[in-house]
Amino acid sequence: ALISAFERRSQETYFDVDSLDKIAFHYFESGRFEEALSAIDQILSVQPFSAYTWLKRGVLLGNLCRYEDSHQSLEKALSLNPHDSEILLNMGLTLEALGCDDEAVKRFDEAVRLDPLNEDANFHLGCASARLGRIEEAVANLQMCADRNPEHQDVWFELGYCYDILQDFEASLEAYSHQIDLDPYSCETWFNKGVVLTKLGRMEEALHCYDLTLDIDPGFIPGYHNRGNTLALFGRFEEAIECYQEILDRLGDDAQAYCNMALAAAELDELDRSIHLFRKSLSIEPDFAMAWHGLGCCYTELGRHRLAVRAHTKATELSGDNLDFWCCRADAELIAGYKRKAVKSFRRMTELLPDDHRVWMEYASVLSQNGKTREACKAYERAIKLDPECPTAWYQYSELLFMLGKVDLCLDALSKSFELNPEYKKRFRKHCPPEIYNHPRFRERVGIDH
Repeated sequence: ALISAFERRSQETYFDVDSLDKIAFHYFESGRFEEALSAIDQILSVQPFSAYTWLKRGVLLGNLCRYEDSHQSLEKALSLNPHDSEILLNMGLTLEALGCDDEAVKRFDEAVRLDPLNEDANFHLGCASARLGRIEEAVANLQMCADRNPEHQDVWFELGYCYDILQDFEASLEAYSHQIDLDPYSCETWFNKGVVLTKLGRMEEALHCYDLTLDIDPGFIPGYHNRGNTLALFGRFEEAIECYQEILDRLGDDAQAYCNMALAAAELDELDRSIHLFRKSLSIEPDFAMAWHGLGCCYTELGRHRLAVRAHTKATELSGDNLDFWCCRADAELIAGYKRKAVKSFRRMTELLPDDHRVWMEYASVLSQNGKTREACKAYERAIKLDPECPTAWYQYSELLFMLGKVDLCLDALSKSFELNPEYKKRFRKHCPPEIYNHPRFRERVGIDH
């Protein structure tokens, strides 16, 4: 009767605050937020200093996706009651919706400080902290929420995600298992559990999770991608291709699915088929770096080296920080005879991985092939500085020093390589020119007595 009277009201109709509050609650529960807002505004016209009513107004406006207006109402509520954790919690939620994650975290944190046991405040503070990359802080808040309410709807899912980021995979699995106990039909949880199991190398269990994901929701496309990728890791490439085909059957065309099919076909040595699939992928997404990279690898296998260089060059242009792409480009350029280009590519690799002695050795080798002996020596010196115990670097360095006429330094480097690996002394005996090998001073310095 009260609701009917409100809906038939005229401007002169009067409702007391208690009645308006009941009316607003009814509409809110029914999802009729505009009508609820109308009742709340009538209350505020009579009681403009009620923080709780301003809070309700902010919540309603949030449900109507009017986030700026919601924030203003919640600011008003907070000005009237600055020590209310619920107001701060809802301000945080509104700021999240506005994309202001840093400000949201501050409000959630204030709410937790006022009410440390507030599970919702801890939960949302944890989620917001995770989005900002503050994973350890996120775990602390999420765990507080889980301890307070082990049956919280989403906390175990978020904990599973955070532990995964921290590479605590066993803890992540345990959290996802808790979530599955609460919601066994969550395809996202089964999917994420499969991802973690894959990282642990527990492939059969991962496949089981992906199967359950797709049983729950056959239209969950990431499930087909990951199931196919896991099968490919197992070497079950035909089955992997079937998974990717399922994606194409459902979506029509998908660049990632074609690319993954091409990678699997290449593993089966079906290179012409693989090239066709990579081209299909690129016809959908011309700037797909992985497809260009895969295409280049196929061309290399077929001996079509100039085409390989073009494809690998495109891949590095699209993904300039991918070391594998640069490595394949450099190798392709060397094979195709583009030595100067290869030098630049190897140089780029040293920029991407400056602390890896193997990269510097590769760079030194290609510099040497291009007749840049002094630059090659400097590259070997960098490699040796990074790994003084690498005998190959010392041995190859000694060869270049000899070419530069730096005999004493050459002998020092050669002796060091013999010390680290006696096999290099055998190599030296086999390959050293007689005029050097038989020179008494040389033999004495490197410890050769016969």
